[in-house]
Amino acid sequence: MKKLRLSDKILISIYIILIIINALAWISTGFSDLYVGRIYPVISALPVFLAGLLPFSLGEFMIIIFALMGIIGIPAVIIFAIVKRKDSKTSKRVLTRAMRILSWILAYIFATETLGCFVMYHCTTFSEKYFKPTEHTEELLLDVLESVSIRIGDLAETFERDEDGYIVLSKDPADDCREAMKRLGEEYSQLKGSYPKPKKILNSFFMSQEGIIGLYIPFAFEATYNRDIQPIAVPCTVCHELSHLKGIIQENEASFTAIIACLKYGNDELKYSALLDAFYYLYKNAYGLMGTDYEDRLREAVRPVPEITWEKDIGSYTEDYWEKNSHKEIIPTETVSAISDALTDANLTMNGVKDGINAYNRVVELLMDYYADGGKF
Repeated sequence: MKKLRLSDKILISIYIILIIINALAWISTGFSDLYVGRIYPVISALPVFLAGLLPFSLGEFMIIIFALMGIIGIPAVIIFAIVKRKDSKTSKRVLTRAMRILSWILAYIFATETLGCFVMYHCTTFSEKYFKPTEHTEELLLDVLESVSIRIGDLAETFERDEDGYIVLSKDPADDCREAMKRLGEEYSQLKGSYPKPKKILNSFFMSQEGIIGLYIPFAFEATYNRDIQPIAVPCTVCHELSHLKGIIQENEASFTAIIACLKYGNDELKYSALLDAFYYLYKNAYGLMGTDYEDRLREAVRPVPEITWEKDIGSYTEDYWEKNSHKEIIPTETVSAISDALTDANLTMNGVKDGINAYNRVVELLMDYYADGGKF
């Protein structure tokens, strides 16, 4: 029997260690909390810093390379093996090397996904760490929605808008977002520390087709965002993705920390971005009260929201975005979006998030907890 090479033994050991880490995370919340609180900040600091030095998204570059390897590399190896089938030694050697390279690539992805993502799904929840138990009633939901609506009404008319009515930001919000998250870390210990500059994804239309406005890329330790969304959606999106770099991996918790960071420590543009995000989730949840005894109360709660907000500000894209970019579709957007939603739901479910993709909407519960605990919008 042929002996394993040292590199093969190392590779097998890596897979075994990663499987053990994942198993411990599933069976022990204490292990996950210890990892996120003490270990992850240490092992992530250097790669986050190094990735932050690049002027482009390392994650996007890696995704393109992986895609090209799949599209070009795999067929090339197969064709080579067929052409050289009579030379069995050469064919076998090429296939073996290709499998080793693939195994190492998969090990890297498995390692970074485990250490920068999977373990975090099994931590103590944000509400358990920082809030008292709250009864989530219809009355409380409408109170929070009304509070957010009033603040939207106060700010909506104060911004510069372009000829189409969309808000024009006074400057790139990236630095203000980083500062807001850093200051929020003084309140919520898991968010402590510095933050790198978030990256725009150059090929953002593919993100748009998937309905993705921001993306945390664990194998590059990067927070990225869709450059095609309307400007006012950028600040809260950026803060959401930055929170993932601190181990806040649950989507509802990332949305909550982004909203609160922008509201408490941002300028009016960041605050308005956060209010729009909060309103989206709150109203989506409260809309189910239409046709009930709470319908009149719901209408009253959203009355302060001005028409310009409904028409131009709520939504991640401008109204003519899809018309302008329809020529870029290789596969229909509806198909891509459905597949993306299914994969996201499967990924979240696989990591123990019972609600799957609906977990995004649980930010409403955290907003209610925050409000009940005396938080202001």
